[in-house]
Amino acid sequence: MPRSQVRRDQFGGLLRTLRLERRLTQEELAEAAGSSVRGIREMERGRVRSPQRRTVVLLADALRLAGADRDRFVALARAERQPHDRAAVPDDRVAVPDDRLAVPDDRLAVPDDRAEVPHDRVPVLSHRAEVPHDRPAVVVPGELPAAVPDLAGRAGILEQLTALAADITAGRPDTASVVVLHGPPGIGKTSLAVAAGHRLSPAFAGGQLFVDLQGASPDGPVDPAEALAGLLRSLGVPDSRVPVSTAERGGLFRTLTRDRSLLVVLDNAATEAQIRPLLPAGRGCLALVTCRRPLTGLAGTVRLPLDLLAPTAGRLLLAAIVGADRIAAEPAAVDQLVKLCGRLPLAVRIAGNRLASRPQWSVGWLVDLLRDQRRRLTVLTAGDLGVRSAFEVSYRQLDPMTARVFRRASLIPGTDFEPALVAAVAGTGEETAAAALEELVEAGVLLTTGDRYQFHDLVRLYAQERLDAEEQQACRTGAHDQMVGWLLRRTRQAGLMFEPVACRVDSPFDDDRAAAYWLDRESGNWLAALRDAARSGRHADVVAVTRALHWYSDANSHRHSWNEIFSLGVAAAGAAGSPRDEAVLLSFLGWARYFCRDRNTDGLAALARALELARRIGDRREEAWALTYTAAILIRIGRGGPAIDHCRRAVSLFREIGYALGEHSAASALGGALAALGRFSEAAELHRDVLTFYVQGNGLSPTGAAVARAGAMMSLGADLAGMGRWRAAAAEYSRARRVFHRCGATFSEANAIHRYGLALQALGEVDAAAEALRSALALYAALSCPWWEAQTLSALAALAGSTPGRATDARLLRQRALDRCGELDAPEVRTLRATLLRELAES
Repeated sequence: MPRSQVRRDQFGGLLRTLRLERRLTQEELAEAAGSSVRGIREMERGRVRSPQRRTVVLLADALRLAGADRDRFVALARAERQPHDRAAVPDDRVAVPDDRLAVPDDRLAVPDDRAEVPHDRVPVLSHRAEVPHDRPAVVVPGELPAAVPDLAGRAGILEQLTALAADITAGRPDTASVVVLHGPPGIGKTSLAVAAGHRLSPAFAGGQLFVDLQGASPDGPVDPAEALAGLLRSLGVPDSRVPVSTAERGGLFRTLTRDRSLLVVLDNAATEAQIRPLLPAGRGCLALVTCRRPLTGLAGTVRLPLDLLAPTAGRLLLAAIVGADRIAAEPAAVDQLVKLCGRLPLAVRIAGNRLASRPQWSVGWLVDLLRDQRRRLTVLTAGDLGVRSAFEVSYRQLDPMTARVFRRASLIPGTDFEPALVAAVAGTGEETAAAALEELVEAGVLLTTGDRYQFHDLVRLYAQERLDAEEQQACRTGAHDQMVGWLLRRTRQAGLMFEPVACRVDSPFDDDRAAAYWLDRESGNWLAALRDAARSGRHADVVAVTRALHWYSDANSHRHSWNEIFSLGVAAAGAAGSPRDEAVLLSFLGWARYFCRDRNTDGLAALARALELARRIGDRREEAWALTYTAAILIRIGRGGPAIDHCRRAVSLFREIGYALGEHSAASALGGALAALGRFSEAAELHRDVLTFYVQGNGLSPTGAAVARAGAMMSLGADLAGMGRWRAAAAEYSRARRVFHRCGATFSEANAIHRYGLALQALGEVDAAAEALRSALALYAALSCPWWEAQTLSALAALAGSTPGRATDARLLRQRALDRCGELDAPEVRTLRATLLRELAES
């Protein structure tokens, strides 16, 4: 992760460092500590300089700090809190007593005999209760608009609101009386609030008030004083008795609502300041507020964010508008339609309205229209409803810098992004970008997950429209190229942190863990930038980045598409006329094909090219690496003899050039070749020497050294298993698993658990073996490793087959294993497939 501007000797910097070391997102830490994501973010940025002691203790617990580390963490927070406390002004010097601010009730309240409006002078509206002339008028407003008949996907929130209303009417203490329904434009806030109002109205005998505050109106929001005047009139106060000032109107409103059971819907709010004077005072009142912002400044409030519709809810909404039969006739097209609408209720409703008004259209026809991204927002318009216009209102309220960030962020290729990348594409500082992103979240046009941000699909299209309309082509191209260049530089810097002798000059990363964290989270962006650079002929950049990622790929073998990445590098090296780079990257490509994709034949072909090229240019180091990788494949396909020859030649070449790391890598492969021929004692001796070498580090990055050590443990475990020393083998596999887990090397972790399960199976510990194999299977499936899934399923089938009464389970497991073999074509796959078919025929 790039270094924050907050130093590590400050509390925020230390908090960020500790979180990254534990590979926690801000969202995960907030959940573990019972804090808010925004609070964590503000502390890390140094904006909160006086965290409460309880908060600090909970954070320390969540980070699992103990001993001196915990003491330092708590002390640093205390050291920053004390100056803040000394500088603070005591509450009793700042606060204004309530009795100086409040206007006495007897000055604001309108006596009953003055509030009454003679029936013959002011007509009683149809939604107000008519009262006899000889009694004071008790106005019971019923101002809710008609509810939409086809609300879908909001049952959960409606139940929450119903329960809250029940608590209010029951007089339960500490029940919140304000609910904010918030979310982006088009999410259905008003529809939900109105539907909820109608559902809850029986619980509020004093009536229901509704005010459209026009918070997203181009003409500006309604002034609180004006809104209060309307509310007072709805409660029966004549114009002549409505006070002049906002404070007096608010006081009178609170007086009139203090003893009433009233539901107030404040729709389309702008800010907290607009809302506060409009909140009723009675304990039997409930205020439902809708807003694009969460209105975090309102205290004692329940905030309910509205999510996008689930696919099922989207289908139900369409069926309610168009008709169930028409929707049922094209289920696949309906699913695609909901997806193209981004599951946004407004967009789905507009699509439904268009279909309803054109009975001759098929759903598939509308889907075809929406596939064109350039026309999608135009198609999603029906009458006075439009997705584009909903977004337009929010966009026009942005300040120029925030609007620029909004437009430029649409150039980012990945689904989510960090402030530093936005700063690069917008051409501004990171702090400015971060502030603009938070403003966009508040405005409801950007989503956030912890410390990352993303567009809704339709909002991204709108942002791209604004970019094309408001910025010249040269500016757009410059911003795009600036972003690609930044991503390529940052990716190369991150990859170099894993080099045996790390190049850390001017690196934005503290260590290889921080670099891995960034590479993992930004993979959608840096890989897209790499593809872009390859298409545009930036060959030197592509070669530099792909070479820098080699050692990182060792610890993250199945996390990224290394076959594609190193293929781009090979092509760029060839186009640049750099045979040495091409040889290097061909070896990396050979590794990716056999180790990551289980394509042994393709791997051998790439390595043969690497070997031929290295020999032609006289590069002994790359020749040795190509021999080592080739030997690894030969071991896999059962050709241990030729593998030994390749390894010995590689060891000799590495030794000649004095490259100890390469020599021990080749020696490890030699041990594997010896083990493949049953020479387990010789293999174990070699692997112990290799393990000792890696324990000493020898210039490797911390993660690289740890992964190499664990790899040597795995090899040693296989040697011990070959000698029948299953308990010792299980111990080595268990040690390796723990190391791989700490390093985030998920595939290698799965492989260690898999072998551990096989060792337990050999020891007769059936239940423990099955548990381990199931754990390995889950990891393989998450990484989509069909060959390894097939092997694990076959092992589980063998366990089930040896257990009385589980013959059916064994058969199902073998069938699943056969399915996972799929189209793979390698000797070992063919062997397993034949075994499975034979076992199925015999069962």
